[in-house]
Amino acid sequence: MKKKHHQVFDDVRNVVNPTPAITKLTKQRLANPVPYHLFVGKNLKLGNRIASWSTLMGDYKYNMPPPFQGIVGTCGGCCAGCKQKCYVRHSYFKPSVILGHTINTWGFRHEPWKVREDIAEQLSKGKIDIVRINQSGEVENVFQFAMWCELAKRFPDVKFYIYTKNYAVAEAFLVGDQVAPNFTVNYSIWHDYGVSEYRRVMGHPNVKAFVYDDGYPISLKVDAVCPAYKRGPTGRVVLDHNITCEKCKLCFDSMVHVTSCIDH
Repeated sequence: MKKKHHQVFDDVRNVVNPTPAITKLTKQRLANPVPYHLFVGKNLKLGNRIASWSTLMGDYKYNMPPPFQGIVGTCGGCCAGCKQKCYVRHSYFKPSVILGHTINTWGFRHEPWKVREDIAEQLSKGKIDIVRINQSGEVENVFQFAMWCELAKRFPDVKFYIYTKNYAVAEAFLVGDQVAPNFTVNYSIWHDYGVSEYRRVMGHPNVKAFVYDDGYPISLKVDAVCPAYKRGPTGRVVLDHNITCEKCKLCFDSMVHVTSCIDH
């Protein structure tokens, strides 16, 4: 019987040795290494010409084969703001997803210059209009923010947008760097988590707030609601696949400052 996603997720976190599927896939991937790359074109929610970048979620230690053994997720203390509601773990039933996020995490920590140039080469082909950063995972330091901003400056016709709960690092970057106009930083907010931090930078032209709305009252004025998610007659939230991030643009290319969403 096929394991449920949370059982597979627990396997890669809790077992002493990597699972056979992960070990086999890692050997195959390392035998034919490919450049670090953005994921593009296969996400119904995003759209056709919008790419995404993901790293390992959570603050867990993952049981991966060499050279990734003992690798830890990128969210660290930021998990306090969404650990119980994180949607990424639902995709971790696929060994290929876990491995892809692992490779990106390892690259950012060990050879960020190669990550930058591999992504630049991919962008230079002109097939990507928008880059969504942190589909999974979190920015770990100011240098990673700066790398994305540098790519935004090199590719001014591409829109870059990022979601983050690492508010201290985000603020340090926003204060200390000249941010490219095509680079948007979305402060991810859940309940009261992140509200005061957003207020400190809300006047910055590159900053927006993205609020996960589960009914908890917050003190921010919401300007717009993500139109892709709707609550059906039974109360179940459904995703309208006719409204993609590529079409909506609230998070990266609008005058809206605070957007809420009833799911993500």
